[in-house]
Amino acid sequence: MRAVARAAVWTAAIVALSVARPPALRADDQTGWLEQQTLTGNWRGYREQLAEMGILPHLIYRGMMWSNVDGGAAVGTDLTGYLDVGVKLSLHDLGAWPGSAFRISWHWFQGPSPTVDLVGGSLAMALSGWEASNAFRFYDIYFEQSLAEKRFQMKIGQLAADTDFMASTYAALFLNAAFGDLPSQNLNIDAPVYPLAAPGVYAMARPLDWLTTRIAGYTADPGPDRAGNHGFEWKIGNNAGYTFFGEIAGSREGAAAGTYTLGGVYTTGGSDQFGIGPENLDHYEVYAMVDQTVVTDARNNPKVGVFARMSGSPQDDRNVVGLYADGGVVVYGPIGARPMDAAGIAVSVMRFTDDYRQQVQATMPTLGSGAAVLELTYQLHLAPWLLVQPDVQVFFDPPLSGSNAVTLNLQVGLTF
Repeated sequence: MRAVARAAVWTAAIVALSVARPPALRADDQTGWLEQQTLTGNWRGYREQLAEMGILPHLIYRGMMWSNVDGGAAVGTDLTGYLDVGVKLSLHDLGAWPGSAFRISWHWFQGPSPTVDLVGGSLAMALSGWEASNAFRFYDIYFEQSLAEKRFQMKIGQLAADTDFMASTYAALFLNAAFGDLPSQNLNIDAPVYPLAAPGVYAMARPLDWLTTRIAGYTADPGPDRAGNHGFEWKIGNNAGYTFFGEIAGSREGAAAGTYTLGGVYTTGGSDQFGIGPENLDHYEVYAMVDQTVVTDARNNPKVGVFARMSGSPQDDRNVVGLYADGGVVVYGPIGARPMDAAGIAVSVMRFTDDYRQQVQATMPTLGSGAAVLELTYQLHLAPWLLVQPDVQVFFDPPLSGSNAVTLNLQVGLTF
């Protein structure tokens, strides 16, 4: 904590010094309001000056509306918001050795839990990937070192596994949480994934242009997702347990560009799990992912892409989810006059283990054999700093209500 405080004070001091010397008006400040990269522009040159010094701040806000129009737990509308703010320091530009950097960020989800209150669904398949307890939290706090033109990278500090693992390029368009970190991982173990980061070490190597490997280890107890958690309720040590992620990914470029990933998760146990075992037990699962471009433009930029992911967790006596799969299609520039827009359709399906169903059937009679979500979404790219995304999600067999639900949703994203 003292190191974090010193870093924050140091950053504030540097910013104050740069502001004390007003730069000349830059050309970027003359850019039209809808053409500039951020809502607040170049700050009369201050933003560019900070970037030249190696200081890269960010602030993103998402306002969201969720309306359940049929079925589920209750018909109604909820409003939520999500703030993501932080700064990355290029330590090299600030006078340290090449490839070194430091990042710190905070996030804040505001509002109720529409997935539980309106749909009666699982937060592993939440309406929004940002849905969490209403809390302002420290999130990423880590040192980063890159070597050999970023062919090798290491991070150490407070990390979130889903930043580096289980990530699909095309799935990122969709709002439902199922298309972020795998719901099987989310429900079967307690790993540091959004909204909670925790101490860990991450390493990436790209020995060949087409081959990337990743491995990381984290504490297996990132703490509870509750309003009073400000990002430091994790535990470390043998009693907390350890969680390890690994991936190997092959890729190719050109008209048929794609990325093909095999991954795995292993945890020694330590934090509470949902299986029927008498104590916290070890756990493992494996997964595979494909991101495939199927249509490109004249410059080989993707016009149509597809994704698919599948995971298996064979230890039924200690798991909520045994099998999980999702997939979808994304179309870029579906309307000729709007080349930056994107449209997509995706489906997510998970199957509960028989052991878990037998364990909870007395207290959760609405729980079926599994759950599924269908999502249709359209992202309007109105400006580099403004995204508007109308969205429809259909929930099948949500576990807390047992009643299929249809939701109409809207997300507005602002980059300041």
